[in-house]
Amino acid sequence: MVKLLCFLENGGSGKTFFWKNIIEKELIQNQTEKQKAYVYSSLYGNRTLDKIEDNIYAQAYLCSVGGKNAVLSGYEKVKDFGKRFGSFCSLLDVSKLVDGIDDIQQKNIKRSALSYLENGGIVCFDDFERKSKDIDLNDLFGFISHLAIDLNCKVVIILNDDVFEGEEKNVFSRVKEKSVSKFLKYEPSIKELFETIFSNEKYRVLDEHKEIILKTIEETEELNARIYIQVLDNLVEWIEKEQEINDDVLRCLILVNINFILFHTICNHKVENIYLLRGFYDIHEKYSNNFSERGIGENLKLLSTFQDYYSKLKESIFSGKEKPEEKRKYHNNFLESNLKNYESKFLANKLDISKDVDNKTFQKINKFIETGILINE
Repeated sequence: MVKLLCFLENGGSGKTFFWKNIIEKELIQNQTEKQKAYVYSSLYGNRTLDKIEDNIYAQAYLCSVGGKNAVLSGYEKVKDFGKRFGSFCSLLDVSKLVDGIDDIQQKNIKRSALSYLENGGIVCFDDFERKSKDIDLNDLFGFISHLAIDLNCKVVIILNDDVFEGEEKNVFSRVKEKSVSKFLKYEPSIKELFETIFSNEKYRVLDEHKEIILKTIEETEELNARIYIQVLDNLVEWIEKEQEINDDVLRCLILVNINFILFHTICNHKVENIYLLRGFYDIHEKYSNNFSERGIGENLKLLSTFQDYYSKLKESIFSGKEKPEEKRKYHNNFLESNLKNYESKFLANKLDISKDVDNKTFQKINKFIETGILINE
């Protein structure tokens, strides 16, 4: 039997979204029928292991008394929860407990929580990449092992496959070798991840534009659930406020949005067929405005990757006459400190983000994405 399942992904591909929206609903139903707990524990915002433990026991107790929709009629009678349950009293919102519990005692609460965890409870840990540095990973995995082995829970840990570094990486390697029963790698394609998110009912207003939305996202090669959600939400607002709608405008809005999410930059309209970034004084503009490989006549073609573009940019800056060490250092520092600007500039020009969109509409899109404000004119 699988007791500790490791659910891996490459960062951003929507593991939490997939778990919460596809898997969790059925799990909760199954656990309710079995009278066992399902607990989802985000490590984000928890600075101590005690707080994580308290949260898990509190959620397990809620499962035992009716879950999130239950109502308490005698919460004020719950006094001392003891050492372990003393702090999780504050986690039990009075509106979430079952009515009719007048004489509940500390031992009954503990018994209820543990009975719903033991021998079949499911606990899911998420947000390892946002775990507080105050929490020792050895101690955390010790508690996870306690749940899996001593309480016979099924434990799922959701994390990026490269989340740990240094000593924590060594700790996780030991845990993987000794304790993890099974690994699942979540590797959706862009289309698969998009389809999962797009299935949300709130995006039905976008159905007739689905093809251009997916096609544009695929152009960027971005695989990131949070980006897709932000883009789709902005598209819904744009359409509901009766703005200009055609494939070119929607493509532009998507690309401007993704560029802004990734790099926090806004492009001006083309100047001599080149998109320049607003507020970026580029001392290497002479070289950075060249996005093509060296070719002959009609064989000239655009550089396909940012790595190629950046290598060519550095080569252009540092080739020729030897520069003094101090100047080389200055130019290197400028390039490194403006790496995101160059990435943004490359993306905008490679994809021609405002292709076939007039400047007025382009600037309206820019303002909407930058400020979140959309005014009907």
